[in-house]
Amino acid sequence: MLDWIASDSRRSLLLAIKRSGPLSVDEAGAAIDRSTSTVREHLAELRDRGMVERVADAPSGRGRPRHRYRLTPEGEALFPGRDRELAGRLIAFLLERGETDLLEDFFNRFWAERTERVMQEFEASDATDRAERLRVLKQILAEEGFMPDINECDGAVVIRECNCPFPEAVKQTRLPCRLEAAFLETALDTALERVQYIPDGHDACTYTFAEPAACA
Repeated sequence: MLDWIASDSRRSLLLAIKRSGPLSVDEAGAAIDRSTSTVREHLAELRDRGMVERVADAPSGRGRPRHRYRLTPEGEALFPGRDRELAGRLIAFLLERGETDLLEDFFNRFWAERTERVMQEFEASDATDRAERLRVLKQILAEEGFMPDINECDGAVVIRECNCPFPEAVKQTRLPCRLEAAFLETALDTALERVQYIPDGHDACTYTFAEPAACA
């Protein structure tokens, strides 16, 4: 899953951190046999892409704290895992056992927590107008892996979620899709129309609305 990273050095850095845990710039340079300046440049790029983050060691006496770089959840996701398969099989198991209500309760709670989070972010950012709410919403959707693209065209707002972070769940039940539409409507306080749908073969789940959101 590291193939999309064009630089061999950046791939090597991610692998070194995965194998050894958080590394300082000097340790990372020794691990991949590159100069300190080169490693700093690559780490800065990986940090900008959200793949690594810089953390400070616990203080030990005088002097400035030493910093190391560790993988973020996005960086960890680049490495092989079977969580997606496991989630799909768990959902299928619950459905086979007739635990539809339990499954719905789980998804409803999950999306309720997402809604609460976005409302808290709106309040913290003082996002009272439509443009500011769309900015905050786009940032949250990006962090959650939806790869959002939000544009205004001829008075209409178009929200494209170019990636589905829950593909195994959607294979088993369309409940996440319904809850996602309701989530966006609640966040923007306006009715939306879904005009494209990934399970129907489109490149994105696309929602649009023409009326300004009532962000009072």
